[in-house]
Amino acid sequence: MTLVNHIRQHKKLVTTAFLVVALAVVAWYYRDHWDREAIVAFAENLSLPWFLAAFLLLPLIGFPITPLLVVTGIRFGFAGGMAVATGVMFFHNIVAFRLTHGWFRERLRNRLARSGYAIPAIDPKHQAWFTAVFASIHGPPYAAKLYLLALTDIPFRIYLWVGASIYAFFCVIPVGAGSAVDTLKPWVIYALVGMSIAMLAAGFLIKRRWKPQNADEAV
Repeated sequence: MTLVNHIRQHKKLVTTAFLVVALAVVAWYYRDHWDREAIVAFAENLSLPWFLAAFLLLPLIGFPITPLLVVTGIRFGFAGGMAVATGVMFFHNIVAFRLTHGWFRERLRNRLARSGYAIPAIDPKHQAWFTAVFASIHGPPYAAKLYLLALTDIPFRIYLWVGASIYAFFCVIPVGAGSAVDTLKPWVIYALVGMSIAMLAAGFLIKRRWKPQNADEAV
């Protein structure tokens, strides 16, 4: 098999690797500007209404949520940031559930299927723990997890209270990092970024290894 065929066969992995390398090169080139003062100043100079609007809306269309959580920690501190993040998590879950049970349900289901995400059938007695596990795993983007879970037959009360609570729990690390960014040494910030990239890469590989072959595979 030629190199071109290998690239075509694993184009998602190649694209992800290219983006990670490109981000690493940019971060290294501008490394002198990535200090605590610059990060804090950037976050504090953001328009608060625009930031909150972005936090409410952008993750629902696929924007990475972690940078927004870090900025939330910087702007509001740990306790205030967690309160804001928790409210936003519940908002995202409510909106995602309503959207996926509205007029474009089939369109969204087909689009996710074309992206390689299988929608499992879930036994009613397993719905609560499946929601907790699915919300906890790394790999699928936050928006994909919201919509995939909402497209199943899980009832709204479980989807909201279990799912949103798990997402809020996992906000502790990025919000905490943001609230402490003005006291952290630069190498700690770089380590957190590196760990986040490693976790995303590991989740991607695990998802490829364990992705169900049949979209109707039951749990």
